[in-house]
Amino acid sequence: MNPGATFYVPTADQWYKAAYYKGGGASAGYWDYATQSDSAPTEVTAGSTGIGSAGSTGNSVNYNQGADWNSQDGNVTTVGTNGGPSAYGAFDMSGNVWEWNDLTGAAGSSRGLRGGGWNDLDLSAVSSSVSYSLDPSLELYNLGLRLASPVSGVPEIDPNGLGAVLGLIVGGLGLLERRRYGR
Repeated sequence: MNPGATFYVPTADQWYKAAYYKGGGASAGYWDYATQSDSAPTEVTAGSTGIGSAGSTGNSVNYNQGADWNSQDGNVTTVGTNGGPSAYGAFDMSGNVWEWNDLTGAAGSSRGLRGGGWNDLDLSAVSSSVSYSLDPSLELYNLGLRLASPVSGVPEIDPNGLGAVLGLIVGGLGLLERRRYGR
């Protein structure tokens, strides 16, 4: 990460904390799902304009091609409509699209993926225990990103201070438009 950057792709630790941290101090722990729950979320559906079925609360995730709208079998939903915010105010960090994160904190480094996507058929893809590493040049219709911004006064990622300071997750996903390759 460039120290003078205004926005950047969050590190794997920053992304994980923004999604799963329970809040309330260094010993609060982490949720199993980014819906602020240890219980498996339900599959979200969508109205004709892409608004998720959960509204502003609920343990729901857009996976398993459940959000059928705009004449497409499975699609992304509007960010913020699949449940409440995380402890850091981030919405929909499970489901919709897999999100890139920086595995090493260095520019041009390898990239990780977390969160699961709208087309994942297995609920385990949206759990806190699942992550992948892919070549950053890869383009797929179910990949997106979030950006972070440095802020002061935010606690370290872990009590030993090994993680970077968590940045404010900036609203939205960078790639919400579904790419259609041969479909």
